[in-house]
Amino acid sequence: MDPFTTTSHPSAPSQTLSELVIAGAPWLQTARLALHPGLITIIGARGSGKTALAEMIAAGCDAIPPGVNTRSFLHRARAFLGETEVTLKWAGPVEGGASHTRPVVAKDAQDGDGAPRGPRARYLSQQFVEELCASDGATSGLLREIERTVFESHDVSDRDGALDFEELLTLRAQRHRDTRAREEKALAEVSDRIAAETQKANQLAALRAQLSDKSFLLARLSADRDKLASNTGLERIDRLTALTQAAERVRGFVRFFSLQEQQLLALRDEVKGFRDTEATAALQALQRRYARSGLKGDMWKPFLLDYTGDVERLLEAQIARAQRSAASWRGRPLTSPDGAALSPEIELIHPAMDLEKVPLAVLEAEIARLGQQVSLDRQTSEAFTALSRRIVTETELLSQLRARAEEAEDAGPRIKALEAERRAITQRVFAALAAEHNVLTELYAPIAQRLSTAGGSLRKLAFAVRRTADMARWIAAGETLLNLRRPGAFSAPGALARAAAPLQHAWESGSAEAVAAAVQTFRESHLTALLAHGPADVAVSDPHGAPAHAWLARVTSWLSSTDHIAVRYAVEYDGVDIRHLSPGTRGIVLLLLYLGFDDSDDRPLIIDQPEENLDPKSVYDELVGLFVQAKTKRQVILVTHNANLVINTEADQVIVASIGNNAGDGLPPITYRTGSLDDAATRHSVCDILEGGERAFRERAKRLGLD
Repeated sequence: MDPFTTTSHPSAPSQTLSELVIAGAPWLQTARLALHPGLITIIGARGSGKTALAEMIAAGCDAIPPGVNTRSFLHRARAFLGETEVTLKWAGPVEGGASHTRPVVAKDAQDGDGAPRGPRARYLSQQFVEELCASDGATSGLLREIERTVFESHDVSDRDGALDFEELLTLRAQRHRDTRAREEKALAEVSDRIAAETQKANQLAALRAQLSDKSFLLARLSADRDKLASNTGLERIDRLTALTQAAERVRGFVRFFSLQEQQLLALRDEVKGFRDTEATAALQALQRRYARSGLKGDMWKPFLLDYTGDVERLLEAQIARAQRSAASWRGRPLTSPDGAALSPEIELIHPAMDLEKVPLAVLEAEIARLGQQVSLDRQTSEAFTALSRRIVTETELLSQLRARAEEAEDAGPRIKALEAERRAITQRVFAALAAEHNVLTELYAPIAQRLSTAGGSLRKLAFAVRRTADMARWIAAGETLLNLRRPGAFSAPGALARAAAPLQHAWESGSAEAVAAAVQTFRESHLTALLAHGPADVAVSDPHGAPAHAWLARVTSWLSSTDHIAVRYAVEYDGVDIRHLSPGTRGIVLLLLYLGFDDSDDRPLIIDQPEENLDPKSVYDELVGLFVQAKTKRQVILVTHNANLVINTEADQVIVASIGNNAGDGLPPITYRTGSLDDAATRHSVCDILEGGERAFRERAKRLGLD
């Protein structure tokens, strides 16, 4: 009976390899190996077949990762491994254990019924560790492993049916993300409205100047028209002036109801479009996003968005009313029964009538009639008519300018109200960010709790959830809006980044009010300088003119944006963010995950040379304790060159690999000899092969009190 299989060990028998048999490999001098259920170390000179043994065990466990690893033994020697098979015997649970056989050359991993097989071991190849811990900053793979460990730290009953970390995070954080998306959309809309109101306020001075000019122009035109009339026509001129003013007033009524009709027609189209398309699409989106809510069939009908009343009936009535009102104020053109022009001697409007209640067609006809009576001279009559038309046009323009000026004068209070609304929306955005922050904190709570009581290297590992601002992204978005070729405060490279530096602290750690205050300070300090870098069609001398309106809206939206702010988790080791660690230290973090936290996985763990890129002291200080702890929970198979990982971990079994001379075209002969640290031959091999082996044995003896 093999001594390794009888050693008492806490690892689950069904998850423990007890024997390895390799067939169809004439180059292999050792075809059968008994395996200890604890820590097995594979040592040997470089190129002696250590990794070959680890890969063959991993292949037998269906644990070779997909894809082609051109540096692996199985890939480089595949031409000689076509008939090679690995049979692995497991320690239990059936009497005498269970076994299965696999080819070492990669094939579809399937059971006898054609179903894909899952890996029965976890294999960390040297290349896998190197890729996850590369020095080029490619930490996404390592972070995915961290997320997997975090996910598996939660009980199955607490995972809400999710299959991985990202799905669990989405399930718990999506409603907060949706809230944020809605608020950011509202933030962009209110920023556009602020920009529009600001544009109006900025145009007030120009509008007042235009009003003054237009008033003077009308006065001159009226004086010119008066000169065309004889003294005997002054009474008619006064009447004509009154009619003209009334006509302008009535034209305003016609415009009002015509615009009202267009607005109502557009609203009717929008209602129809919402019901036909948007409401149905919104319901379908709800059904997809909340497919696990348990709602089915007709239970979703109440969620179909609709208007609370009979809006079609209301709109049709209002449209008809607007049309009748416009037609009533417009009136019908007046002609004689035979279609000719009316006689200039027939008075169309009684002098006692209220002119502002007379239809426009009648007013215009009376204006035309009086115009003919003012002068019988044709040339004078044409000039008088032209002046009258010009006066009507300029009076209408004056009315429009006056309305715009009044709107511009009222823009200030509206801007203040909109800014208050923007602050409230920003506060809700940051409330959603805080809620997502809490979700991440809760996800990391199980591991954080373990870290708070951990010892050794685990105490150096920390998880932190932070709000981060992607300043580079925000600055790049701003610079795309600016014409940096124009001379100004931001034309120098990096000028905008330097000016925006104070914003980062507020965005990453400040309250919503602090963010609003910081952005307001930035806006007040730099808006004039930003406007100087407007696009080519925005004049520096007139930065508030019409061409600047759309650009100013984009700048305002950019200044208030929050889409560059995110909630992220950071993994730190010994106080340093994982992104800034050396490759070797990242390797330590990876092993901390697999050896210190991966409690849910009790399969054999096969690791190939984890000590690469680490100095001997780091290996002793950081890794030895991890392997000592791990071997009490699962079977560990470790390929190593480091004596400390063999001796000071109290390895339960040492497999020594050696290679002979290649006498032919095939693979050279490889031999595996197995023993324990209590065996003199094994200790001799450790000292001969591993650097620092004798020193490690002396340290072990001191620790055990044997000297």
